[in-house]
Amino acid sequence: MSESNVFSRRDFLKLAGLGVAVAASGCSQPSEKLIPYLVAPQDILPGIPYWYASTCRECEAGCGILVKTREGRAIKVEGNPDHPSSAGTLCARGQASLQGFYDPDRVAGPMMRDGGTWKKVTWEQALATASQKLAQAKSSGKSIALLTDHAPGSFEQLAQSWARAAGGSHLVFEAFHPHAVREANRVTFGVAALPRYEIASSNFVMSFGADFLETWGAPVEQQRGFAKMRSRPDAYFVAVEPRLSLTGANADEWIAIRPGSEMALALGMVQVILAEGLATNGAGGLAETVVAWSPEVVEKHTDVSADTVRRLARRFAAAKPGLALPGGIAAQSEQAVAAAAAVNLLNWVCGNVGQTVRFDRTFNDDAVSPFGELQRLSDAMDKGEVGALVVYGANPAYAAPGWSGFTAAAAKVPFKISLSNTMDETTELCDLVLPSLHAFESLGDAEPMRGVRSVIQPTMKRLPMFDSRAAGDTLIALAQGGGFGAGMPSSWDAFVLDNWKTVHGRLGAGQTWDAYWLELRRRGVVSEAPAPMSVSWKGAPAFSVPELRGNGDLALVLYPSAQHHDGRGANKPWLQELPDATSKITWGSWAEIHPETAAKLGVHTGDGVKVETEAGSVELPAYVYGGVRPDVVAIPLGQGHTAYGRTAKGIGVNAVALLPPAQDAASGSVAYLSARARVSKSVRPFRLAMTQRNKDQHDREIGQVIPLAALMGGGAMAPKHEEPPIDQTRPGRYTEPLARPQGWVPPAHSWPEARTSRSASNRAG
Repeated sequence: MSESNVFSRRDFLKLAGLGVAVAASGCSQPSEKLIPYLVAPQDILPGIPYWYASTCRECEAGCGILVKTREGRAIKVEGNPDHPSSAGTLCARGQASLQGFYDPDRVAGPMMRDGGTWKKVTWEQALATASQKLAQAKSSGKSIALLTDHAPGSFEQLAQSWARAAGGSHLVFEAFHPHAVREANRVTFGVAALPRYEIASSNFVMSFGADFLETWGAPVEQQRGFAKMRSRPDAYFVAVEPRLSLTGANADEWIAIRPGSEMALALGMVQVILAEGLATNGAGGLAETVVAWSPEVVEKHTDVSADTVRRLARRFAAAKPGLALPGGIAAQSEQAVAAAAAVNLLNWVCGNVGQTVRFDRTFNDDAVSPFGELQRLSDAMDKGEVGALVVYGANPAYAAPGWSGFTAAAAKVPFKISLSNTMDETTELCDLVLPSLHAFESLGDAEPMRGVRSVIQPTMKRLPMFDSRAAGDTLIALAQGGGFGAGMPSSWDAFVLDNWKTVHGRLGAGQTWDAYWLELRRRGVVSEAPAPMSVSWKGAPAFSVPELRGNGDLALVLYPSAQHHDGRGANKPWLQELPDATSKITWGSWAEIHPETAAKLGVHTGDGVKVETEAGSVELPAYVYGGVRPDVVAIPLGQGHTAYGRTAKGIGVNAVALLPPAQDAASGSVAYLSARARVSKSVRPFRLAMTQRNKDQHDREIGQVIPLAALMGGGAMAPKHEEPPIDQTRPGRYTEPLARPQGWVPPAHSWPEARTSRSASNRAG
């Protein structure tokens, strides 16, 4: 290297003394030149962080967040203490939203399909082409469809207005939205809404397949409520599920019920409560509704003993208040509405509705479309009735089962536009990409629950990371260019501000608009007192236990991944690296199999297995897990992307491919619990990335289970729980449970390597 190319220490210090003001944060003005920090940019102090209140957009819960910035760059995300959902806390997906912001695979600018490749175009060229195609679709008499994710607030209002002006439809697609629970509430209570569940004030929580600490409902708020419930020594939690989830692992009692029979257990408990005169609400012929569901009948359906049914019923009725939670995606069968209605009935007869089941502040989910709407859109596209499709935030080409027909039907639409900033599977189907700003660099708002409205504000104003525009501005430009812009707002920012000025007029309490807007951006959220609402029992649907499809010998249980949810978290390396809470597996998919089932198949953890249903098959590594029933194979969802960036593409499998064409009879929701599967050993090699392979303490009592009564000085120590023994010749492999000889004494504490001979001698004895 020549001396002229040497980067000297003096040169380094020269550049270190210069600051690059790459962006302005919040209300700051951007610096556009490389200047020394001896003349500091206005509103930016080196080393001093600034926090900006905003809203998380990683799921429907819409938690309030604070974005930490340094020198104009967002560097950390935390929960907003003033927001009623997050209250200063945040889940892993919210923390990882920062990686979605800085994702190197974000679409850098407008792109147009050119044969089998993409070419870059200017915004002017892109909007001109899009406007022409939309005008052609409108003049031809074909409809224009707008497909988005759930973004309650100003954007949803604009999207609905845009679709009406275009003469088309606005469809909101959320793969895991609990439509069945909403429909059950309509049938049983006359209110088509999702209530707030008060876990914190409950004395007995019983989850019928609701993984409320992971993906069901509003997990951050529910985790906080669960912690408060746990602070009371007498509070009790029972998890009813065929697979031990993270939520189930936190239960006082786990009931490994037969898949799909949760409804029978709830009805059996109601039958006992009514028959024994323990009900708070028992009028209206409810006893006749459940007379056939005696504990003995329930035992045949569920594998839960009749004595257990009676014990749970009596304790639940005496809790006052208790709380029963309807199942999530893993329990969503062809009788999902009936199952949720059975849980509603249990809450009703025990007087929990109005106390722990609250309809005064429901989720704002009226705009979310049932799955049948996606099927109707697919049918219309297949018939050639849709002239143009505009997509933003939704990815049905990945998340919807293949039998929905969406992917094949979309190919028949003459022109498709994506406003996404990532190349996901649905965007790959489109002809034009008009990338949108990330939530950290745009203005907006959210109203995830009624009466609670939070702000979305830019942390890097006027200098976006890429050549992107706000999705609202793009829709407005498309409407104007397509000939249906009459009545559209002048700009997205103006539309948002007008909506907030309406809120100010109602809640401003005499403040000027400028003062109110400044305080709103500081706090990030405004709440109105919930409107009181009382509901009564209206009736129940017919109850019948669902039958799984196929001739396999194992029930297929598909459950949402806490990290990747419905697949939208798979493009973030932080979430791929984050171990699954129960298996400790990272970067991929796996099939959970009980040790007894694995022994019959000759399969160990890490061996490849093939899982087949009548709909399809996948190959993936096995994870031998005592937390599933022997008649169950469980697979997490959210992986197996064919696009969506380098971090997500080709990682794991998309188990949605295993679903037969089965839907809930009443709501039309996808029946994720509907198939029986065949599992066989695969010759394909797999590498299973695990952060903890050995799950056994080898009798060293490193982690001890101590009953609360013992800690408080009363009662004796309960026998500790023992995991299945480990085959020392194959680390991490389960073996059949072995009986220990009488008088067996645990060996002294030592590392596993030093204990191998002692363990072998103990087993030999």
